[in-house]
Amino acid sequence: MENQNAQQNVQNAQAATPAANSQPVAGNQQGAVTVSAESIVAALIPALDARQERTERSVIKSFAEQNGVSVEEITKLMTDYKAKQATAIPADVQKRIDERMRTADNRLISAEVRAVGAEMNIIDIDAAFALMDKSGVKVGEDGSVTGVKEALEALTAAKPYLVKAAPPPSGTGSTGNFPRGTGSENADFAARLDAARKSGNHGLATSIISEAAAKGIYLR
Repeated sequence: MENQNAQQNVQNAQAATPAANSQPVAGNQQGAVTVSAESIVAALIPALDARQERTERSVIKSFAEQNGVSVEEITKLMTDYKAKQATAIPADVQKRIDERMRTADNRLISAEVRAVGAEMNIIDIDAAFALMDKSGVKVGEDGSVTGVKEALEALTAAKPYLVKAAPPPSGTGSTGNFPRGTGSENADFAARLDAARKSGNHGLATSIISEAAAKGIYLR
């Protein structure tokens, strides 16, 4: 029946072919015409599509019966799957997208490492970025970066040479500020002077030195 339908479609295409496109074929009877390839394909495609559709319906019905599900359910699953495949991003395109996303994330992480690394007095930021464990570093959908400080703290604990040594505090220290004598008053002046120097309040430090000198306590 399918072959008969296909033949009928070809015959219909022949009948619909304009006479102007008809040409005698050598060796054929007078009046015989040729049929263009386009007409043959146009006649065959609907027959092939119909056959494929019937085959799919038969397979779906058989599968549904064997697995105890309805034909409608299987048909819906097939339709949803085909729709998903039609909108799926090709693998090569997805690969390029993923690579660009990784590049963008690395730039955000690198910027965060530089900012946090400067606060931590890290000497070589590039080395820290290369050596740090990035498994706990995450980039959010809003571009925020988390986990960098923890990763750098773990790195500098293992490799302390990456951190610049803190400069010594200003002044000579509380021990040097004590005069030769002893006493709670001397210690009080020395402690106040140290606190003023560490806070950067040079005016207060000068005032304390003058106050102590007035009482015969000389601080350095």
